[in-house]
Amino acid sequence: MTVFPPVAHRPSRSATRPPRNPATRAPFTRFRRAAVLLGALVLGAVQAGAGDWPQFRGPNRDGKAAPGPALLRAWPEDGPPLLWTYTELGEGYSSAAVTEDGVYITGMEGEEGFVYALDAQGGLRWKSSYGRDWPRSYRGARTTPTVRDGRVYVMSGQGRAVCFDAATGREIWAVETAQVFGARNITWGITESPLVLDGMAVFSPGGPEAGVVALDARTGETRWVTAGVDDASGYCSPIVVRRGNRTVIAQLMATTFIGIDASDGALLWRVPREPRPAHGIQAVSPVTDDGRIYITSGYRGRRGELFALSADGAQVTRQWRDAHLDAQLGGLVVLDGRVYGASHGNHRNQWLCLNLDNGEVEASLRGVGKGSVVWADGLLYTLGENGTMGLVDPDPSDFRMISSFTVPRAGGGPHWAHPSIAHGRLFIRHQSTLFVYDLRATDR
Repeated sequence: MTVFPPVAHRPSRSATRPPRNPATRAPFTRFRRAAVLLGALVLGAVQAGAGDWPQFRGPNRDGKAAPGPALLRAWPEDGPPLLWTYTELGEGYSSAAVTEDGVYITGMEGEEGFVYALDAQGGLRWKSSYGRDWPRSYRGARTTPTVRDGRVYVMSGQGRAVCFDAATGREIWAVETAQVFGARNITWGITESPLVLDGMAVFSPGGPEAGVVALDARTGETRWVTAGVDDASGYCSPIVVRRGNRTVIAQLMATTFIGIDASDGALLWRVPREPRPAHGIQAVSPVTDDGRIYITSGYRGRRGELFALSADGAQVTRQWRDAHLDAQLGGLVVLDGRVYGASHGNHRNQWLCLNLDNGEVEASLRGVGKGSVVWADGLLYTLGENGTMGLVDPDPSDFRMISSFTVPRAGGGPHWAHPSIAHGRLFIRHQSTLFVYDLRATDR
């Protein structure tokens, strides 16, 4: 085991005296549902309505849907009923953020990024620009909106952080993080979905002196800046872990794994990743389980690592490393002490069930091929990059795909947008189109 002790406290701009920001403008089927409710206490959950999916990777940013109606245990050959589609999203790879009365998603038209707010039946309520997005390689919107307290937060591929009024689409504030914090963009554009907690909107622009920043969620003013990260953004969205009396923000940058005290932005730990991440890509958010954090990235090799948090969250200790689960883009789900995801190269696009106690593979499955994964009502929902949607039993003794169907193509490019599940509905985005399916079981 390798212990990574707390780093020396590095100066950060205090939340008590925020400087004025010149760029801010105000104009397993047996998995217990109780575990999902507990997750809201462990992770930094958005205060969402019951059954909402209000941000990237769900209410707790862990890929798990909130308890809701009973869902189908198997699908017809052509999939669950298609409720509606919206076909004018523009280009992008972002997911849907879903509340009880609306859907929020981003897309790029020309070179301009937009937030689209739809009603529950797929009608357009409003559409607002958040500025220039990413027009280069794999062009399109990246950021999944975060919806909280009547506001919508996004981060453009150019590093522009924006807050909108959720009811009207009016821009409330915007911050050009590259200009304000000296950040530098990355090969495929800033790819991050905002973390909102404790009255702050947290972003990871990357830079020598401002790796991660917290802005006031109401005004956009700077609350704190984490110095000492000295790493570029890594295409990742952070998570939150509550440990003792401390709230820790865990994030993967381009080449490092870092922990930050959410109260003041102090850097708690900075762990260089070995081997060095390929292309500076660490696009899979960390996942947590009972005081442990698992991280990984793609492109073969010993990419997976499990860390144990100290009782106060101030340091981490590496427990083991694995050369199995080198997930590239599609996220991870933790259930009953196991982590599930798609291997990129180590196991040639297979789905793996990994034991978190020792890093050993308990079960594997070809399934839909490499893709993204979420969980709802006891089952895994796996979306292959080829557009095949698969329903999987996570029981390692019966790890199998129960049903599958093909999502219609809506343009070129892979299916990189992660699915969202809320209020008994499945939301799948491919380029300019959002498909919404009815998952509700009528006989349960």
